[in-house]
Amino acid sequence: MKTFFTCISLLTVINFGLSQTPPPDTDIFVFDLKEKKGKLSISNSKNVTNRKGYDNQPAFFNNDYIMYSAYENGQNDIMIVDLYDNKVTNLTNTTNTSEYSPFPMEKYNSFGTVRVEEDNTQRLWLFPMEGKQSPRVVFEKIAPVGYFAWNQDQILMFVLGQPATLVKANPNSVDDKIITSNIGRTIKVIPDSPDFAFEKREDNGDVIIHRLNSVNNETTAIIKKPQGASDWAITQQGTYITSVGSKLLSYNPKRDENWVEVSDLGETGAKGITRMAVSGNNKRLALVINQ
Repeated sequence: MKTFFTCISLLTVINFGLSQTPPPDTDIFVFDLKEKKGKLSISNSKNVTNRKGYDNQPAFFNNDYIMYSAYENGQNDIMIVDLYDNKVTNLTNTTNTSEYSPFPMEKYNSFGTVRVEEDNTQRLWLFPMEGKQSPRVVFEKIAPVGYFAWNQDQILMFVLGQPATLVKANPNSVDDKIITSNIGRTIKVIPDSPDFAFEKREDNGDVIIHRLNSVNNETTAIIKKPQGASDWAITQQGTYITSVGSKLLSYNPKRDENWVEVSDLGETGAKGITRMAVSGNNKRLALVINQ
């Protein structure tokens, strides 16, 4: 059944660009990542943004680049940093709109992003990497979009409302479907799979990470998030990573019964780790750390 959404409300967490109060200071750190049979280790941290201000929502592009959303001059743009020469390029460079949550589409040399338009509408847009073509809105009627993940010809979106809903849609089709409600902001593509993972708050207050079968839309519970955990990511070997305070935790569904500690970042992560991403070759981990 066709579902239409109107712009009911905007969340401050995504709509920093139109707020008079600047977002909090965050930096993106990159670590070398090693994984062997679901066991993780990290080393060689590097602050790749290293400036005062908001640098957040990292996503790897071709393993050696990180796309992210940055706050400058009263609004947000999508940036990309070369991890070898530290060169930063502004990919959207807009003045009257803000862009968030970049999602690389390496195969098409493009990326998806949530755009806060001039009238405050939040929709999903597709931008070419090289800027030779104009960006375009993906779904005219689905708004306000907060977060999303794009897997093959399926897109899973966090759509704001009371409550927030999980919506799946095909950019080549006219239909969209509400999967469930009361979801959290983290939505991920499960590596080497057409499926997705998302989080949902249950009636008892627990937040459970679920797997969504993209064919039949059935969901399966994976694991309960630790108390106080924020964002999470999935390695190429299917291991889930999250954080509580300054500690990184992991869970491999095939090998672990519960979350296990990977590392404690100590003073570096003392103010909290908020977002994370794993590179496609499974050799790097990006963490957003409060400053």
